[in-house]
Amino acid sequence: MIRLLGAVLVAAASAWLGLSAAAELGRRVRRLEALSAALELLERELWERGAPLPEVFQALARRTGEPAAALFAHSARACLALDREPFPAAWRRLVDGLEGVPREGRAALLPLGEVLGRYEAQGQREAIAQSRSALERARRRAEEEKARMGRVYQALGLTGGGFLVILLL
Repeated sequence: MIRLLGAVLVAAASAWLGLSAAAELGRRVRRLEALSAALELLERELWERGAPLPEVFQALARRTGEPAAALFAHSARACLALDREPFPAAWRRLVDGLEGVPREGRAALLPLGEVLGRYEAQGQREAIAQSRSALERARRRAEEEKARMGRVYQALGLTGGGFLVILLL
C-alpha cells in the first residue's frame, strides 16, 4: 500500500512539474502583454496630460498590472531620489530586477531610461513606441515558444511520471 501511495505521489509530482513549466510559459506571455499595455498607457499619459514624470509613474502604478505596476512604483520613487542615483541607472537596475520577464523583454525596456524625462514629449513618445514594438516581437516569440514547448513540457511530465510509476512498481 505504501509503495502504491509513493508511486502515485511520484507520478503526481512529475506531472505537476511538467504542467507548471508549461504554465510558466503562459505567464511569460502575459507579463510581456502587461508591459506592452503599460507602455501604451505611459505614452498616452505623457502625450495627453503632460504631467510630471513621478506623477505619471504613480498613476500608472495604480492602473497597471504586474510586473509594470512594480516597475512604475519604483520608478516614481527613483524620480524623487535623483540626488542619490541618476534616473538612467535606477531604470536599468529596476528593469534588470523584473522577475519573470524574459531577457529580450528587459532589453526592450532598457533604452527608455535614457529618454524618459530628458527629451521633449515627441522624442519620449517615439522611444516608447520602439520599446512597445520590441516587446510585441518578444511576446510573439514567447507565444510561439509556449505553443511549441508547452505541450512538450506537459507530455514529458506526464510520461515521466508514468515511467517512474512503472519503475517503482
